[in-house]
Amino acid sequence: MKKIFLSIIITCLLLRGSGQLTIGSDAQWVTTGNATLVVNDMNLLTHGIFTPGTGSVKFTGTQNNGITGINLPVFNILEIAKTNNAKIQLARDINVNASINFISGLLDVWSSKIVLSPTAYVAGESETNRITATGAGFTEITVNLNSPNMNNPGNLGAFITSTENLGSVIVRRFHLPASGTGLSTSINRYYNITPTNNTNLNATLRLKYFDAELNAQNESSLVLYQAFGAGSIWNNLSRTSNSTNSNYVEKTGLANLALQTLANDNTVAGAVTGLTFTGQRKKATEVQLNWTSQTETNMSGYRVQRRLDNELDFSDRAFVNTLAAGGNSISPLNYMNVDANAHTGISYYRLKVIAADNSFTYSIVISVGPKTKGVKGGGNPNNLVVSSDETIETATSKIMSSAGIEMNKEITVGPNPNYGNFWFKVNGLEKETEASLFTIDGKLIKKFRIINLQQQPVNSLSSGIYILKVPGYDAQKIIVQGNNKNASQSNTTTDYNIKN
Repeated sequence: MKKIFLSIIITCLLLRGSGQLTIGSDAQWVTTGNATLVVNDMNLLTHGIFTPGTGSVKFTGTQNNGITGINLPVFNILEIAKTNNAKIQLARDINVNASINFISGLLDVWSSKIVLSPTAYVAGESETNRITATGAGFTEITVNLNSPNMNNPGNLGAFITSTENLGSVIVRRFHLPASGTGLSTSINRYYNITPTNNTNLNATLRLKYFDAELNAQNESSLVLYQAFGAGSIWNNLSRTSNSTNSNYVEKTGLANLALQTLANDNTVAGAVTGLTFTGQRKKATEVQLNWTSQTETNMSGYRVQRRLDNELDFSDRAFVNTLAAGGNSISPLNYMNVDANAHTGISYYRLKVIAADNSFTYSIVISVGPKTKGVKGGGNPNNLVVSSDETIETATSKIMSSAGIEMNKEITVGPNPNYGNFWFKVNGLEKETEASLFTIDGKLIKKFRIINLQQQPVNSLSSGIYILKVPGYDAQKIIVQGNNKNASQSNTTTDYNIKN
């Protein structure tokens, strides 16, 4: 293997042009000392090994350039000093050990990710010089937080305060608007914050933003929205304080952290308090639903919605008018609805709570199972609440497993064969699992942390045969036919109801 050493403090200035600095597959770039590599108007391709030492890599010039390659580049200090509205775009994941320093220009994550070391941070971001994303890419840092006080991991703009020990906390920052049930759109920034200990936190969360990320939202009306996992309902948590001058919104008293974003307040004028919702399969062909409200204000009624475990979304089943005279009641009201349902898997139900002005909210999601008499370890998984921090797919797996119903266990890869870019997903997982990709001769290429039915993209593989292994599943052979630039391929990743 060829080795290139930078062992003294020097500046490597590459000539301006549309070329690229390529570290070949048989080469190793090793930087020792505080050397600075200046890449001027060129792409960086890391097919070989890139070892940063304690130095920095500085991207300069007036043209858009990218970072790509087969091997993961690890930067110590990454500096962005682009002018003329130029940017650096990531076509692969990168790691950063010390810092990302913005002097001028943008760093477009695209659909890749930046992984910061626990002590690394982002410095110098501003309205015009910052991390952005034209895809579902994100910046991630993992830190230990014990009784944090306005701790801002990686300087990513999420300030966390709590008297509890949160343990290891993963913070991811995305740069597309979030959307979904209960949220039509948001600013062009959202966070996924995952503490190991995520209960009874009584936490305060302050989220920062730039004016350039407002996405037509009214800044003075921004509030915090929260959801738990892909496909979940976004809840309006309002706000405790905010500043349009300092660009932040803060909320106190959070029991847990999850997906968070900022958007305009859409508080529903109509309201229901003390809503309880249960379901029970009375017959093989019928499910009985019951719910009770303690008070109702400006109410129209309840739309019963159902999703079977083999369906993509909820559909309307029935509408039940409010029992409150004039839509208002201060006394408990009891409701019942029978749904014709002979499904032999898991059925999910929720109530769309509709106010007189047609605004609405949603109830909790409950599950109702099939008759499982005689199934070992079974019972009838009726009236089980789907936890707000899990997806429907994960809930299905857990419920069917507890009832003794076997789920299909399979790995899907597409396209296969391919030209170096593909995706895979695994069905039948009950918890987060590690998948591993190997060359045909057994060399480990990459590991992935996956959950049930999560679509995982894989990019920039060279031609050859690869083996994908997941514990408890048959190994999958993947054929990469070479690099065909004209091939029509795409890795589509569904992530938290994002609008691309």
